[in-house]
Amino acid sequence: RIPVLHSQFEAVAVETILCQMLRLPTPPLLPLFYFRLLESVAEKQNSMKKLIEQAYQQLLDKCSQLDEECLDVLAETLAYHLIHNAYQANWSRFTGASVDARGQRFIRRVLERLQRLSFHQNLIHRLPEAVHVYIPPEPLPASGLPVVSKPQFGRMIGFLRIKDTNEKKVLEFCDWLLKRAPEEEEKDGVESAPAEDAAASAEADDKDPEAKRRKLDDGSAAAGSSSATAEKVDSAKEPDATAEKKQEEGAKDDIKPAAAEASTEHEDFGAAPEEPWPMEDVAELVTFVMMQQGHKTPTHMSKMLDGNQQILLKLRPSDAQEAHNFTKRVARCVFEFWRASGQRLEVTVDSLVHREVLTPRAVVEVALAQRGPQGSDSMSVWNIINAVARKSLERSQAARAELALAKKLGKEEALEHSRKQLDVAISENAELFTLIFSGLVKNYQDFEEKDAVLRTITLQRITSIGRKYAAFIKPLVDAAEARIPGVAKAPEVAAVFNRLSNL
Repeated sequence: RIPVLHSQFEAVAVETILCQMLRLPTPPLLPLFYFRLLESVAEKQNSMKKLIEQAYQQLLDKCSQLDEECLDVLAETLAYHLIHNAYQANWSRFTGASVDARGQRFIRRVLERLQRLSFHQNLIHRLPEAVHVYIPPEPLPASGLPVVSKPQFGRMIGFLRIKDTNEKKVLEFCDWLLKRAPEEEEKDGVESAPAEDAAASAEADDKDPEAKRRKLDDGSAAAGSSSATAEKVDSAKEPDATAEKKQEEGAKDDIKPAAAEASTEHEDFGAAPEEPWPMEDVAELVTFVMMQQGHKTPTHMSKMLDGNQQILLKLRPSDAQEAHNFTKRVARCVFEFWRASGQRLEVTVDSLVHREVLTPRAVVEVALAQRGPQGSDSMSVWNIINAVARKSLERSQAARAELALAKKLGKEEALEHSRKQLDVAISENAELFTLIFSGLVKNYQDFEEKDAVLRTITLQRITSIGRKYAAFIKPLVDAAEARIPGVAKAPEVAAVFNRLSNL
């Protein structure tokens, strides 16, 4: 027994732990810690089990009134509780026609987390049939994608593998689909090299007086022999013309074997496309093949990306806007492929961002544009957005630390370099959070007269992001109406930013 003599001590202890767990903007420790703490207390004193159950029930009754952050923490804790309690719970409040939209959303969020702790089939067998409607789909890769039916997909599968990928062959196939010839640039570079060398040699000769004298002597000697040479040239004109005709005929004969050789080289590419593929369609083909080849486990996917990430980086256009569109198409393909498996989606996106195949801007734009059963409200979307935001802030914090170190050491070059890095990091942070808020405001406007619940949740998401990262984005929040599109035209959104600016 706990050595404290007080009639309300047990209730106060449970309430204190839950209050710490639901503290805003974020709890001091992970939800798993508070769950394990409650379970350990219950093991030491059996009388607390009933109080813990009652506390959970009270929170579930009030779940529609909870803040969005508190709701996520409670959903995760309840998932741990269900695993520990052999999937037993009072499901009556989540069954029947009386369950409101907020309650349905909450139980879906709980079961989504529960599936990550267990298996889909386990949930089907262990949970009552009345709540099966809330169980998320089995976390499998997407099937029936339009790109899979294209013959080019099957051919790319043969070229792009986890091991021993022929990168040159893959890029040649992509160029073949785009109907472009990258080798022409290389040839132009080779042909221009002798000309550049000759120009450099001439310039060096002009600067050297001795070289000038030798050139003049050679010129006078050449002038003396020019008349004799002219007679020889005239007499050799007719045979040379005959030789040129023979060479042209020989060149024409050589074209046929060269064309046949090129045809044989691309024989395994299949029928040539009638029109060039758009670059974004090629990016889609390569991305879906990579996802398909590495879908078995996260380890397979990691190996697939390790060996083939350079293909996507080399295909990315040099123009900034075209590169962004290319990256967005890659991100959209990843979201589409793992639409039924939020956990694999999070792992894959994180890996691609780490490898700089995806950019934070592209990830946020695609994530907030998601629609469907849960759309941009899904747990995986917000885990991804928060992960991208944290990494961006970590880069700025690292730049601040480097600047402080450079100041301490008194290194002028390092100090200037660190200042530039910090300016870039601060600018990137502002752009990223502006993009996040802009996407949320747009969603809020799009949900007007369509889904009142999602409009309310979107306002809570804006509050959650602003509150969680307030220390880093204070200038942006204070100037929200001027810097974030749509805020000035939405009084409810403007009121949220006004409250955030007073924090």
